Amino acid sequence: MPSTHRALLGGVCVLSLLAGCNFDVASSSSGDSAALGNSGSGPTGGGGSAPAPGLSAGGSSTPPTDSVNATPSVAGTVSVIPGASQTITVAFTSADGRPISGLALSSTTLPGDWSGPSDFTCTVTGSGNNCVLTLTYAPTAPETGTLSIGYVYAGDQAAPPGFSLSIPYAATASDNVIATPAPIGQINAASGAGTQSVSVNFTTDDGNAATGLTMLSSLTSLPAGWSTTTPGFACAIISNGSGCQLVLKYAPQVAGSGTLTLSYGYTDSSGLARTGAINLPYSTTANGNVVATVSPLGQINAVQKTGTQAVTITFTTDDGESAGDLVLLTPLASLPAGWSGSLSPFTCSTVSTGNGCQLALTFAPTALTSGTVQLDYGYMSPAGAFTTGSLNIPYAATSNDNVVATAAPSGQIDAIVSELNPNVLITFTTDDARQATALQLTTDLATLPAGWTSTDAGFSCAGIAGGTTCQLPLSYAPSAADSGTLTLRYTYQNNAGQSKSGSVNLPYRATTDDSVVGTAIPGSLAVLTGTSTALAVTFATDDGNPASALSVTSGLAALPAGWSSAGSSFTCASVSAGVNCQLALTYQPTNPDGGTLTLGFTYTNDSGTVKSGSVLIPYTATAPGP
Repeated sequence: MPSTHRALLGGVCVLSLLAGCNFDVASSSSGDSAALGNSGSGPTGGGGSAPAPGLSAGGSSTPPTDSVNATPSVAGTVSVIPGASQTITVAFTSADGRPISGLALSSTTLPGDWSGPSDFTCTVTGSGNNCVLTLTYAPTAPETGTLSIGYVYAGDQAAPPGFSLSIPYAATASDNVIATPAPIGQINAASGAGTQSVSVNFTTDDGNAATGLTMLSSLTSLPAGWSTTTPGFACAIISNGSGCQLVLKYAPQVAGSGTLTLSYGYTDSSGLARTGAINLPYSTTANGNVVATVSPLGQINAVQKTGTQAVTITFTTDDGESAGDLVLLTPLASLPAGWSGSLSPFTCSTVSTGNGCQLALTFAPTALTSGTVQLDYGYMSPAGAFTTGSLNIPYAATSNDNVVATAAPSGQIDAIVSELNPNVLITFTTDDARQATALQLTTDLATLPAGWTSTDAGFSCAGIAGGTTCQLPLSYAPSAADSGTLTLRYTYQNNAGQSKSGSVNLPYRATTDDSVVGTAIPGSLAVLTGTSTALAVTFATDDGNPASALSVTSGLAALPAGWSSAGSSFTCASVSAGVNCQLALTYQPTNPDGGTLTLGFTYTNDSGTVKSGSVLIPYTATAPGP
């Protein structure tokens, strides 16, 4: 289950100049309510504006002089399947960019499936991402509801105003596509000179593949300062990893602020059309900000136990001005399992452009896990103010799994020409039940061996794990006896993002419902007593295809007078065309006689059916004339 890791030194404000603090200390257990909030006040801040849309004032109809905008990362309803979890952030920012002191949560009780910090305050709230509340929604059963978050701050009034933010939520039966931004919180860049790169990584909350993601918001008419190199952004498949990632750039030329809301649509794993949306609050700043850029972009993946992913975080200023005294506020010793860094504490005396300030991390997971690393840092801005920022790094441990194909029925596929036409179902699954994607057949279903067909000529599977969600139907209806092996080859992307291939072999045999015929040569006898005549009975199939286990069941043990054979029984292991199965008889009568010799026999025909037959040989014996 995904988890969020956030650490500050001892859970208290670091340095006397720290502009804001987030305390993520405790979380609620499933089924219990968690207390969330701590009222507080502080020195008066600067002038401000009205509350952000969607916020309500707590008992006051007159907006305060200053106001704080609270922007959740999810626009609309937070949807998560039971058993999965999603991290939701709420960015608190000053409406006019001026610092506002004393922000704290008022008395608030979280619903049972929500968790968050036991205490949350921000010494100063301004323009930036130094005041971000991190929550986790992890439902255990289907439900709907609304989370209400109340908060207070000092402003210019004698008494702190009270406001609340409502976040609707629902636990759904099918998987959801989650959009995770990096960095989190408000996106800042200096007007006319600054540039901030933003990535939005789309994944599913349960790892099962969703398909057909498209942007419902136009990427060609973004707010001023925003741009992308992929205006037609879309993803055929969405699951784990960073295979579906939208990269944006915020480079404002004039002062401005707002919230960029991006809506998207997709089809979940059950085939239902769904929608989602993400909020990206943004603002221009007068002084240079230190921004952190992660390489590689998006979710960091590594193979469990055997894989290692190097991660480089480069700190630069967004306008090229020099900032100083950067310090990482998150202790590297508190990173999640699998993560490590060599420099602790990490500091940079000067930050500007280039790669002079870089933090190297390594992700080498030993267990299948996923979550988010949040790194907090502080620095002295070009204007001489101590400022904080944070960086969000999603990660996941993957497995080097394989897709295996299983045929039903198993073993050799047998058919009877014009009678038995078996159906075969090939089920594709992974050998560890972890997700694989983009399965494609490389064997052309239009060029299968004679008699083989499929009703799914364009067969492919967007996502494969366990179960029966990825199945190829086949039919075998031969027009003639035949045998061989059908080989189906396929390619896919495994859970570690590697391109792999596989194959499945289907031995098959087409038989006929043939019969064994016994032919006597000569077909009848008319002989004189005192003579000896040889006769051969040849057993062969009527279509030349093989039969087996022939046995003469009557006649040889008690032949009529004058008749004899080499033994009292006769068998043939295999019978087909030709004279490979032949019974030799002799007729040597001593007295005049006549009748019909009847030889009964059984066999197993070419289709495996046990059948029987008989050979009739008329005969007469007369005495020689005088």
